[in-house]
Amino acid sequence: MMHPIFEAVLLTYMKLLLKPKGILFNFNCKNLFHEGQKTFVNEFYAKLPLK
Repeated sequence: MMHPIFEAVLLTYMKLLLKPKGILFNFNCKNLFHEGQKTFVNEFYAKLPLK
């Protein structure tokens, strides 16, 4: 289980660096791909141009 402070830190860095997407990894789990990652998107993701 990840503490909410890590989510807040990731969202803050994403906003400061103008990044639309971020992934938070937890290596203290059995299956990294199902349990150990959490993806975040912010308002910059909606502003990306469509191809």
